[in-house]
Amino acid sequence: MRIRNNLRPLVRARLHTGLCARAQLQAALFTLVALLCGCREAGPAFGANIPFARQNADEFFYSVGSRFTNIQRPPRLLRARAQFGHYALTPSGVYNDTTIWLAIGPDSARLFGDEGAFAVDRYVVDARLSTTPPNALTESREIVRLRRLTEDEYEWFTNVEVAIGRIAAADLTDVLAASLAAGEGKTSAQIRANYTAAFPRTAAALGRLFTIDTLRATTDSEGATTYDIAIKLTPDILKATMPHYAAYIDKYISKGRYRITLTDKTGASWFDARAANYYMHFKLRSKDGHFAPLEGAVRPMPPSLTIHVDMAMKILIFTVGWKDMVGDFDIINTDHERGWSMRFAKEPDWHLPPTVGYLLKSPLRRPFQGNGIPVRISVRDNPGSQTILNRRGTLVVQESGILRFLNRLSGTAVGDFLGPSEREANRFNADAFRALRVDVADLLR
Repeated sequence: MRIRNNLRPLVRARLHTGLCARAQLQAALFTLVALLCGCREAGPAFGANIPFARQNADEFFYSVGSRFTNIQRPPRLLRARAQFGHYALTPSGVYNDTTIWLAIGPDSARLFGDEGAFAVDRYVVDARLSTTPPNALTESREIVRLRRLTEDEYEWFTNVEVAIGRIAAADLTDVLAASLAAGEGKTSAQIRANYTAAFPRTAAALGRLFTIDTLRATTDSEGATTYDIAIKLTPDILKATMPHYAAYIDKYISKGRYRITLTDKTGASWFDARAANYYMHFKLRSKDGHFAPLEGAVRPMPPSLTIHVDMAMKILIFTVGWKDMVGDFDIINTDHERGWSMRFAKEPDWHLPPTVGYLLKSPLRRPFQGNGIPVRISVRDNPGSQTILNRRGTLVVQESGILRFLNRLSGTAVGDFLGPSEREANRFNADAFRALRVDVADLLR
């Protein structure tokens, strides 16, 4: 299966480690994709010919970058975001707050929504419930639903849609295929030279926070190339222009650890990503733009895999996280949609402070029961209208003493991120996407 059948997820975890875990994963994935897309051969893959590629790339980078540019939200929406983050694991604290919800459904579910679009020099978001998908470039829509299941059980559902232009889903993922194929058989020095020469503005924008410490490309007897990439976080450089974001990285992200692997039913590994101590490390293997298992004979990637996630974060004096969260990982590959569908239905091994060891841990099993935790991320095109980047997920929580403890820690991370840190993080991302837009445009002249 080609890389085109895989998409970069925009990971938004609401579980147990709050915004710091989400920021760490987003930073890692964004950097990897920017690196993979940062070769001369990636530009033409945006479309069937150069004019279409130029249009698709410009619309895509403009739309995504706009969502990080000078975001303006009214007070009601700002408060709702803060409350959702603060009470993510203890929803009773927000369920009856009439100042937040915009409507109540027939099943007593609480409903909230917002819509956004870019206007002149800012991204304007308003609190509004809508059933109409985004239908113009840069438009977005988000729906949040909170349903009470029993006295102490609640179900969160979120659905986010973003218009990203008229690029076909297959074209967007072809960019990654072209990038990997372009690096096959080349030396590390050649790949670095390609990236820095073709994408000078992007390299400068990302270089404020990320340094490519290691880049190995090894060709084996099967004719496949294994990419071994280590990226170092450099908040000491970033703090000159974005001190709050740099301080947040120092406080939370640098102390976090994660590992994500994809395996098939034979146990073969297809992707490995991990991070700790300011370093993010990625390992993958490809041949002719196809994913290949990290070891052994080259063969097509199966449509169904298993995802393994380990995560640990330090918040205040406590370290919390989990080991071996296992889920189904299915690749979405239809004529007009590409993406990933995941479902976590097995409780992991928890890493919790000794001070909460006396609390009953049964509520921690609740999210993984029944349908588990489903997460779906995809790009869906519809000829004649906007292509939609969609993320949706469901989380059931059972309130308890241990959830209230974890929620207080999560709320600390949320509080530290919202405000100056988030504004600077958004500015960093907006700068990077603007740089990508200009660099790709230069390549497609």
